[in-house]
Amino acid sequence: MAEGPLDFIMSEGDLTHHIEAMAHTLRFGVQAKLFGSVQKYYDQLAFVPPWVTQVGIDSDLSVSKAEIEPYIRQADEATLKAMYYNDVSALIGSLQNANVEVKSLLGQFYKELNNNSFILAKDPLEPNMEMHASGLIVTRIFSYVNYLFISLYSQMDYVAKICYELEHLKVVYKKYDRLQSSGILVGDANRLSFKKAQGTIFEECPNMRLIQTLRNEIIHDGSFENTPKVFQLFKDNKMVEKYIFLPDHTNGFIDSIKSRKRFFSKGIKLNECLPELITDFWKRMLTTFVLLQKSTGISSH
Repeated sequence: MAEGPLDFIMSEGDLTHHIEAMAHTLRFGVQAKLFGSVQKYYDQLAFVPPWVTQVGIDSDLSVSKAEIEPYIRQADEATLKAMYYNDVSALIGSLQNANVEVKSLLGQFYKELNNNSFILAKDPLEPNMEMHASGLIVTRIFSYVNYLFISLYSQMDYVAKICYELEHLKVVYKKYDRLQSSGILVGDANRLSFKKAQGTIFEECPNMRLIQTLRNEIIHDGSFENTPKVFQLFKDNKMVEKYIFLPDHTNGFIDSIKSRKRFFSKGIKLNECLPELITDFWKRMLTTFVLLQKSTGISSH
């Protein structure tokens, strides 16, 4: 991973721009599906007050719930349809934001790990040894990692919601209601037409299980490590490598005995496996949306 003028750039495996393009394709496809074409969607917007369809979604409109409710109760079909579309669009937008967030967190993680020195003494105790460091900087590094896995898991929920909503697009607009996918989470993937198909983020495979497992550890136990540590390897009194260990895991599940689940015998280094894990996640997201397009006929054309 290299540092560019404004951001960190992945030397390979960066699919964020492909996901961004796919999000726009899905959004345009929904417009065509609901309004007949993308152009007809924009033509219809001329007759719908934009603040009515956008309020309650973004912070650039300072309108209260009490102020909008009378308009929603009296809304005609065109307004209700536009409001529904904007709710679907906002769902897709949430995924886009989370996608950018993961790339930013990934860059911050490697920047902090690579640019900081964790040497506590002028020279290590022995010329060839491994030692670890903790403290404020290490805690900050772990905070990037923790939130990264939380965000990845959230994206799995978002993708499940988007897939379900687009497979059940609303066609009758008599009143304003919540999205049909409001209660859908990643665990509901079997309710999709392609279910947990191979190559999707819903496939029961080691990488996707590991993301969910680490997220659960972070949410329920605060971290996947009892005390956050960065390890440093010295050879001939020179630090040659820095790394963070992941707990031993098998097929995406952490190896455990009762309450003990912090085993580190396999030497799994997070900083070595993280890029491949996230690239695989992005590939699976794109595959998922390709299958969604096939199941719904939704495209930008």
